Amino acid sequence: MKKNRHNIGLVITVLVISSMVSCSEHIVNPNPEIPLEDIPVIADRRLSINGIDLDPMTTLEEPIGIPPGATKAHVRLTLAGAIMSTAYVQVNTSTGGAKGFNVNRDISTPFKYQYWRPGDDADLWITVDIINPRHTPGDQFKITFPGEGTAGPVACFFQIQEGAVNELPAEMPFHRDPLVLHADGVTPSMDLDMGAIEWSDSGFDADGNPVWRSRLSHGYSQASNGETGLYTNVEAFPDHAVNPQTREVDSEGRPFVRLHTVKFEEPVVFSGKTFPFQASVLQGSKLDEWKYRRGIYRAQIQTPSRRGAWSAFWAVGSVLSTGASQWPPEIDFFESFNGAYGAAYTPRSTSSAQHIGVHGSNVRDMVNGLKSELDRVPGFELDIDLNAEPHDYACIIEDDWITHFVDGKETLQHRNMLDRADGNTDWAFYPIINVAVKIDAGNPYNEGTSDLLWYGLQYYAPGSGWYVQ
Repeated sequence: MKKNRHNIGLVITVLVISSMVSCSEHIVNPNPEIPLEDIPVIADRRLSINGIDLDPMTTLEEPIGIPPGATKAHVRLTLAGAIMSTAYVQVNTSTGGAKGFNVNRDISTPFKYQYWRPGDDADLWITVDIINPRHTPGDQFKITFPGEGTAGPVACFFQIQEGAVNELPAEMPFHRDPLVLHADGVTPSMDLDMGAIEWSDSGFDADGNPVWRSRLSHGYSQASNGETGLYTNVEAFPDHAVNPQTREVDSEGRPFVRLHTVKFEEPVVFSGKTFPFQASVLQGSKLDEWKYRRGIYRAQIQTPSRRGAWSAFWAVGSVLSTGASQWPPEIDFFESFNGAYGAAYTPRSTSSAQHIGVHGSNVRDMVNGLKSELDRVPGFELDIDLNAEPHDYACIIEDDWITHFVDGKETLQHRNMLDRADGNTDWAFYPIINVAVKIDAGNPYNEGTSDLLWYGLQYYAPGSGWYVQ
């Protein structure tokens, strides 16, 4: 399914970085040679090296020649398929097959990820520094290119060869800088009062007014995800809940909501399954004023550091005329897995995604997303720690693009594939904040911090004054 639309998101990416673009302004795509397409399946996003197609997990057969005494080595990677979603590679050395070079001493590779973003050219030149040049023909070293958003890693050798020419092209392919979101100082269309937020199991208060709901719309567990935490609240689980949601104020006077996880003293049996841990959630399925299909959702969150404490700020669909929840669609504005699913366990790990499929079918046709270690993302400090203080997570939902930000810096942009195929607009997203637990029952679950601290939530309508630069 292809859509022939003017590309608002893409035009933002190809303007000079110093210019500022209002996302409420309709701008014609200045580069019609890059048409909008569906996001290619991951298997089709293959990498080639210097024009030679490679299968994932393979190495270019012929070494790339570099002249004796070279201090730099250049290589051209090409990403196959339409670039409708952010992808990157790391540039790593490998000791395998090295001759004459000590790669740990002689070779320096870029630490930051090397990106393809929507609007970029398919070719990407990588430069490796040779700290201690070699002059002996046949000496060689190996570079590998693992990453995210591609079909899989590839590798190549650089080899000293007499008469070799290894230079960058006179005209480099276009690769844009990451976008920066500017919303500070803009009055949000909705701004949650964290000191007055209310919640209940049903999503209604004692007077029948809608409030935040302290359970998932479909129940109290997600065992199908392999989660081992039960989403409790004091109404539904008075004998087992351990302060799962509490309003508090920190030492700086800032109100926040604590979503608490813990290992139960005794496992809780629910719906025939045993749950060793408590998880916690608050979600807006009953709050029509928080349901939108376009605009910005933004939250301030401090994540837990405990292994298996899986934090998420996300949204699923709601039928506006009935209020019924539906899945798909789903946008994961931000997730931190803390080792769940074998993901990285660091204070810098982030993930964002969209889950694509027929609305309300409970069947996912495709998931597209990106995991990142933020110290390797341009614009972030090497010592960034998402668990030490609140950070800002935002997502712009436009007709053509979904763009994710951490602390105002772009981490992922991908084609919006979540609209209904029939064009029906009787639906919108509603926000969810939760901390799941996904770890073995035998784990003591006692290292680091266990709780998600939620400091704020805002929604900005299209054209309300925010912009990207």
